Amino acid sequence: MEINNKLQFKNNFPIIFYDKQIMSHFWPFLDENSIKTLKNCLKKTGAKEQKKRIKEIVKNYVIDFGKYNEKVKYNLNEKKILTLSTNIFNIRKDFLKQFTHIQYKGENLELNQKELSQYLKVYPKNEVFLSNNDKSIAKISKSIIGYDNYNGSSKIDDNENENSEEENNKYSMFYTEENLKELKNIDFSNKDLIIERQRKILEQMNKVNIEEFFPLKLISNVNYWSIILCEGGFFAYAFFLKDQLIEHKSDHKYVVRKKAGLRQVIKDNKKNIKSIGAQIRRANEKKHQENIELILKLNEDNLMKSDIIFLQAPGFNKGILIGENKPLFSYKKKILNLPYNLDRANYTNLIYAFKRLTNAYFEIDDDNIKSLFK
Repeated sequence: MEINNKLQFKNNFPIIFYDKQIMSHFWPFLDENSIKTLKNCLKKTGAKEQKKRIKEIVKNYVIDFGKYNEKVKYNLNEKKILTLSTNIFNIRKDFLKQFTHIQYKGENLELNQKELSQYLKVYPKNEVFLSNNDKSIAKISKSIIGYDNYNGSSKIDDNENENSEEENNKYSMFYTEENLKELKNIDFSNKDLIIERQRKILEQMNKVNIEEFFPLKLISNVNYWSIILCEGGFFAYAFFLKDQLIEHKSDHKYVVRKKAGLRQVIKDNKKNIKSIGAQIRRANEKKHQENIELILKLNEDNLMKSDIIFLQAPGFNKGILIGENKPLFSYKKKILNLPYNLDRANYTNLIYAFKRLTNAYFEIDDDNIKSLFK
């Protein structure tokens, strides 16, 4: 078989060109010159070159692709749609900014900040599908979408008094004594100038409302965050800089009545048991709480730095952490309930929670990739 032109060969055999299994049966029918020409053709325009070009396109969506290469999984599905599976912090901010719609039952819903809050409160699943105008889709944990902008059931504390005080002081800049002195310099005889000044003041007052909003805006600005697990005598704490684990500590004490069940300190509220085991559990409970306070005290700077703190501390555990004068009381505004049911507070489940919260899956409809297969 004689091959005169690489392009001609590619056009004549579009299916077998990239199929190694078919090509292995095809080689015996070629003469030496044809094999040499074909190998040269495959070397320059074959699957290896195609993969290299796809990798270059992936760089458009991922931060520092060389550094995060081992953390980014990418592939092409049957429709030649690029799929990316990675950590949310590995994706470029300018790409995250494009996801402004919620995808629900095949429809794209564009929600404003308030509507998104209502949607997240009633949406039953932990992962939410977002989409952009280019028909790309992202599957993201619901917990990290607009976490600071909705008062859902997951929010630990809403201080209405502070919010109302903040609302009252919102416009204080316009009636302070210093600003009132400026009124002397205004020419009230010029109606147009007064209207223009009023327009600028209104723009400033409504600045928050006219700022650009997109569901992943807040998580794209998060740098430091913490995860805390506390249940049944187990405690675990982890502090992250984006996707890097910086610090982790844990503590465990025997405080639960193994055969009869129930934590000793809770059982004591109903009946005072004087057994040796009960005394050991009471002493362990005191030591456990002291250890928790010490761990959180040593990580006070980390907690202050954290933009958000995810907490799993059901029932009694929540009281020993965020009650008045307790270690996390001053951080209540940053705290959200961890939405996943974890069986034990340990390092393994800290990492599981981290991955579940931050893992993101993207289906990217990119014409540049599709053009490689034409």
